[in-house]
Amino acid sequence: MCYTGIRTNRLLARNILMLLFCTSAVHAQNSQNNITLTALNTGFILNSVASIETQQTRANAFQIAVNSRNSANFSIRARVSSSTSSTGTPFPASMLALRLNTTNPPVTANLNTITLSTTDQLLQQITSTKNNITFNYDLLLAPVGYSYAPGNYNFTILFTMTQP
Repeated sequence: MCYTGIRTNRLLARNILMLLFCTSAVHAQNSQNNITLTALNTGFILNSVASIETQQTRANAFQIAVNSRNSANFSIRARVSSSTSSTGTPFPASMLALRLNTTNPPVTANLNTITLSTTDQLLQQITSTKNNITFNYDLLLAPVGYSYAPGNYNFTILFTMTQP
């Protein structure tokens, strides 16, 4: 069936979606490891046909600063730990992905786009330099399409730093 532009506009007006993430700075440490997360630009407002039908990106959405005082390797992982929606039907975690944008200082790092899930996904495996390393990650949202009702959709992403 073919819809006219007027029909598409009405459909669009009813399909405004907004994704929100808890945005705050989080700091954790033990005697050997230190990780600080700052969420900078994590919300999406989908209010046009183009925004619903194409991948959305928030550049430098998360800044992760890590330091390991131990000389062992360490890994950084992320997962969607919870999701809610005003419609009662949350988006699947796999709609979200992270992509490394920059590091400071420059280090050999995984530049692949990592699709999130409800289980830990390896972002980085780093050999300790005993110095602070800052990773800036882009947040990507897969095309939402017209399958989800208009509403607010919230995700909590848990970042962890571990040593073998």
